[in-house]
Amino acid sequence: MKVNKQADFLPSTYGDKVERIYRILLSRKIKKMTWYRVAKEAGVGYSWAYRVLKDLEKGRVIKGSEIRDPKALFRRWAGRDDRRVYRDYNIQDPAKVLKKAKMDYAFTGYFAENLVGHYVFPRFFELYIHREDAARWHRFLSESGYVGKGNVQVMLADEHVFFERGKVDGWPVVSVQQLIVDLYRTGAECAEAADLLVEKEYR
Repeated sequence: MKVNKQADFLPSTYGDKVERIYRILLSRKIKKMTWYRVAKEAGVGYSWAYRVLKDLEKGRVIKGSEIRDPKALFRRWAGRDDRRVYRDYNIQDPAKVLKKAKMDYAFTGYFAENLVGHYVFPRFFELYIHREDAARWHRFLSESGYVGKGNVQVMLADEHVFFERGKVDGWPVVSVQQLIVDLYRTGAECAEAADLLVEKEYR
């Protein structure tokens, strides 16, 4: 999986302003998109957002606030330096265990795609957590299984990763644009699932 080494798992990460802009631009919920709105929602200065958006416009990825080539935008996003950090656990019956978690989180990857697109088998449970909850998650999952390569992966990232998250069948799930880019980052059958979601959501 294309995320940083497990040894790097620390309760601090750096935000990525470009990723924030891409996440806003690819929103399916914001109806009146403007470059000023993108800058405001991303929490960046307008001049900074303007440079990023103008570069996308020159590359014919967008025209104004309209996305002309969503796959090209997702490719740019997925090709950026991946600043996420993670830790793996091997848990028996992970869905049952995670249902008992009292902390806030959002699924991405295999399990989230299975809820949203039903294309891949949910053999991994990947979830974003908050930095302040990292130690509590470690205790909770360690008591339910083993630390090390397994079927549950908790990830730390810029808090903006929770933008537009929602619920599917009672499970917390990241936004569709976050799910798609994470699937592209994983590759293989997940990239195929991402292609299908792009066609469905951005045609």
